[in-house]
Formats: sequence, C-alpha cells, structure tokens
Amino acid sequence: MVVEEKQLSDYSEPVRQLFHKWRDYMYSAVRYNMPDSAVHGMPHYERVLLYALLIAEQEMPGDAEAMDILAHAAVWHDSRRMDDYLDTGHGARAAVYYHDYCGKHPEIHFHPESELLMRFHDIDDAKGFDKIAKQFADRKDYVSTLFRIFKDADALDRWRLGDTGLDPAFLRTETAKGMVSFSKGLVESTMDKKILDEISREVKKTQKENKWKKC
Repeated sequence: MVVEEKQLSDYSEPVRQLFHKWRDYMYSAVRYNMPDSAVHGMPHYERVLLYALLIAEQEMPGDAEAMDILAHAAVWHDSRRMDDYLDTGHGARAAVYYHDYCGKHPEIHFHPESELLMRFHDIDDAKGFDKIAKQFADRKDYVSTLFRIFKDADALDRWRLGDTGLDPAFLRTETAKGMVSFSKGLVESTMDKKILDEISREVKKTQKENKWKKC
C-alpha cells in the first residue's frame, strides 16, 4: 500500500472510509494480471481510486451510489491487462471479469454502470457516450458524468509516465483540472524516482510507435 494515512487526513470521512474499504478489498480479494507492474500495478489502482472519490465528491456531492460505482470501476478497470502499453480491449476483458466476479461473490453489489465505465475507459470517449445513450437512455446525463469522472481519474495518474504523461487539455471535469498539481505530487510521493525516470525514458523512446495514448 502506497497512499499513507497522513495523505488522507484532510479528506472527508466518506472519502476516507470508501478508500480504506476498497483498497483493502483490492489487495485481499481481487486478482490482477499485472499486480507488480510499475505502470499498471497496485499503486496505480490506489491512486485512481482516490482521485475518483475526490472528483465525485465535488461533481456529484452527497451521492453515495456514484461513489460506490466509481470505486468498483477503479478497483477492476485494469485487472485484465496483458501489457503496459495500449492493450486496447483490456477494459472489455476487465468488464467481463467484474461481471463474473460479482456473480460469484454476492456480497459485492453489481453495478452495470461500473461495468460500462471499465469497458469503455480505454477507447475513445465518443464510443462510450454512444453506448451510454443506448444502454442508459433514462439516466444518460447521470452515467455520462460518471464516465467523465472516471476517465479523468485514470488520466490524472498519467504523471507516472513522466513529465509529459498528462496533457491537462484532455481533462473533462473542472474538479480534475484543479487536481493536476495534486496528482503529480501524489505520484511523485508514492513512486521511486529511479523507476519514474526509467518509465519516462521508455515512454519517450516508444512514443513514436504510438504505444501510449494521450489521455
């Protein structure tokens, strides 16, 4: 676990409680293809979980269901990755794993919204919004807000790819835009500098091959 208690002390009780609940669960119960990856390993899930809860608290205040939906998406979204590059389709594989997991663990309430968020988090926004309009026609605005929040939460952690990893112009919510410096600081405080530098060099070396998405 990389996010320390002192880093959580300024946040609300709901954020702290949900963060602890789902961080503990991801380490104890969920199985990941790449748990030790420096790019898509457990620290990434922790930070995305925290970002998602913090954004939701501002963008969807008082909405406990939204917080739970986003927590599920954060915990499972990269669980079926096969490599650290684009690996387009890993979101769909994660969605299948999440759906099956909830079926086998009735104590975990299945959220179809969470399944959609993870299924479309690794492809263009337009495809996600199109699916939302079809699957959640009566809740389109609500689920679209969840989608924007989750995409931003995942994007804020791109500082782990180096100083050029995140382009703030791609962020969708005003709350996330105000968290750019915070997220960079959190990445730097929870990752070894040597590893960060190594990843940054690798990203710069492979960018010409279009292996890394912008956001």
